[in-house]
Amino acid sequence: MHSKYAKTPWTLNEHGETRCVGFELEFAGLDLKTAANAVADAFQGEILVDTQAECKVKHPQYGNFKIELDWLFAKNMARRSLQSQRPSEEAVISLMTDLARQVVPIEVVCPPVPVNQLDVLNKVVSNLQHAGALGTADSLIYAFGVHINAELPALDPETLVAYMQAYCVAQHWLIKAHGVDPVRRLMPYIDLYPKRYVQRVLGYTPQTSMAKIIDDYLEDNPTRNRGMDLLPLFKHLDAARVLAVVEDELVNARPTFHYRLPNCEIEDPQWQLASSWNIWCVVEHLAADPVTLKSMREQCVAYNNNLINLKEEPWHQELAQIHENLSSV
Repeated sequence: MHSKYAKTPWTLNEHGETRCVGFELEFAGLDLKTAANAVADAFQGEILVDTQAECKVKHPQYGNFKIELDWLFAKNMARRSLQSQRPSEEAVISLMTDLARQVVPIEVVCPPVPVNQLDVLNKVVSNLQHAGALGTADSLIYAFGVHINAELPALDPETLVAYMQAYCVAQHWLIKAHGVDPVRRLMPYIDLYPKRYVQRVLGYTPQTSMAKIIDDYLEDNPTRNRGMDLLPLFKHLDAARVLAVVEDELVNARPTFHYRLPNCEIEDPQWQLASSWNIWCVVEHLAADPVTLKSMREQCVAYNNNLINLKEEPWHQELAQIHENLSSV
């Protein structure tokens, strides 16, 4: 697989600083200590243990990598156990974490890394691979993914509309390009946007207000379970508006997309984070190309208005060509 990270057309954020990206990797096969050691060994980082279910590794430049059991109940129990310091509770937490390893992933949450320095993450991935991390394909019950949290280049409605429309016309192609695991498709975590909502988004103009964008999203997508989850972004932009509709402690406000479609294929020694990133970059490039985006938007609206479609979406070939061009640079 291709190991070079594609370049984004928009490299700076609204403050004129290099955009950053955070990745989250879900996997099984390792306990918390082994995973933390693998991450720390990638850059001689310091491991700081918070509880039996959470720890972090300090990176001297980028900040903390968080390694945790991706199970809120277990994390809350571990925190209470740490406060009470009862041996019986610690034994229960230890048993829970051991059992959870079979079905609940360990998650490595990477700190934001500048888009022009993403290759520093390759050593983290290779260390986890060598330690025995197991990804999506290793079991029928491993519905593990990679989440990409890309900082927006600007937080104005025009920029956001361009990205949302790019994702909407590409979402079915993205499923194919990532080869999204059938088990993950059956689960609700990465549902695509409803057709009605896609048609609504494709009708937006650069003048569409942020309030309408957020309200429309909350009406049709009042959940984290979307292939591109916008709740963290909208909570950052207007927390009161979001909290009036969605009360979910797992929604953390931040000026990023929360892209959840890629599989975590870390069990494959040839797999690289770059392969997931480069597919996402098709959305990046389409959002920055208003002429191509307008053409695809019009094709998508017409296609969705048909009563019956016997052929694949005709613009998917063009999306595949964009991806091929990005991956060959």
